Amino acid sequence: MKTMFSKYKAIIFDMDGLLLDTEKICWECFRSACKQFNYDPDFNIYKRIIGRSATEGNKILSEALKDFIPYETVNPIWNKLYHDAIENNPIPLKKGVREFLEHVSKLELKLAVATSTGYDLAVKKLKNTDLYKYFEVVVAGDQVTNSKPDPEIYLTVADKLGVDPKDCLAFEDSDNGTLAAHAAGMTVIQIPDMIEVSDEVKALGHRIVGSFEEV
Repeated sequence: MKTMFSKYKAIIFDMDGLLLDTEKICWECFRSACKQFNYDPDFNIYKRIIGRSATEGNKILSEALKDFIPYETVNPIWNKLYHDAIENNPIPLKKGVREFLEHVSKLELKLAVATSTGYDLAVKKLKNTDLYKYFEVVVAGDQVTNSKPDPEIYLTVADKLGVDPKDCLAFEDSDNGTLAAHAAGMTVIQIPDMIEVSDEVKALGHRIVGSFEEV
């Protein structure tokens, strides 16, 4: 396994849906908030925001739901439901995550997180799951101008680590994140979460696996 990583200087991870099994929780909280207004949202609307920053996601949902429910009223209810869920219950990890991080942390590699989640919440989640200790750098969605699939967040992480993007291996679950890391010039391994990989993204020719155990 060490040979597999020997050509890289850093490994960069997305967080929600990749390390943390939080996307399903977020979706169910969104549905619950919408149902308070007698509206059951279509998952096809929600999936458009996966991998994007909160600011970008709010714009997308506000536009998509404008003819159905008052998003500006739904959003704070959704946020409260989600924060209550992750603060009052253990945050579940995706399969094989802790074992994988424990292994690669022993190699001569820099580890970092590139997440669309806001910085304060991202750090809180990583600390609550005892994963924060593995990472040298955490760059969040509210620290960059452009959301995934723009490569800015990955280029920012590489710069903070002091490594060339081509020497980085990125792990992503979403298509938006995969496109961002690929556009930054990194090697990408995708571990899909709630959404199947699109044909457009499959055409990149990157590796797609079912879990960190397969890696």
